[in-house]
Amino acid sequence: MSPAPAGLVGALLAGGPGRRMGGGKPWRTLGGRRLIDWALAALDQTCDQVVVLAADAAQMADLPRTVIADRWPGQGPLAALVTAFLDTDAQGVLLLAVDLPLARPALLRRLAQAQAQPQPPMALAPIGPQGWPEYLLAYYSRACLPPAQRLMAQGETRVRRLVEAVRLATLDPEEVRSLDPAGLSFLNLNRPEDLAAAEAQARKCGLIDTIPARSVSD
Repeated sequence: MSPAPAGLVGALLAGGPGRRMGGGKPWRTLGGRRLIDWALAALDQTCDQVVVLAADAAQMADLPRTVIADRWPGQGPLAALVTAFLDTDAQGVLLLAVDLPLARPALLRRLAQAQAQPQPPMALAPIGPQGWPEYLLAYYSRACLPPAQRLMAQGETRVRRLVEAVRLATLDPEEVRSLDPAGLSFLNLNRPEDLAAAEAQARKCGLIDTIPARSVSD
């Protein structure tokens, strides 16, 4: 595996209330392993520095990671991204939502390569199977911070509005499929029934059998 680009920080979004899941989404399990552990394992294979963005840092005290309390808890992923830039020295953030726990390391590493470019794009997102960019599985350069702060000052909470305001680069579907043929990276787990469907798909792809059912805190 090639070394992680300098200045890149992996940031796991784990601060949402997860109401549709019945709460406690990071701690729900898939194949005997917590969703947060799946996501952290993927980021660990991509970034030398990984942080967790949480509404309540105390709830994440067992994680052997830097946990950053969201400066604007409950205000959505745009606020969390701004927090990541303000509270780290990241020149680029590889953003991953905890409800995309099966993100493939190969895809994450391809996104991370943006940081190594002489002139990194402001943002880079993959085009998913549905035909649109996945903004919560994406790279953002520090140049996104000022426009993100301006949007927040206007009351905006959606990362989508940020990528509309900056020059978004995308990975085309063919390249994405070469890195993640089964589309596991885009399985968005929002409801309890999504867990069973994702586990069946992960088991079909051999992930459950090849990854021990343990926590990163073990």
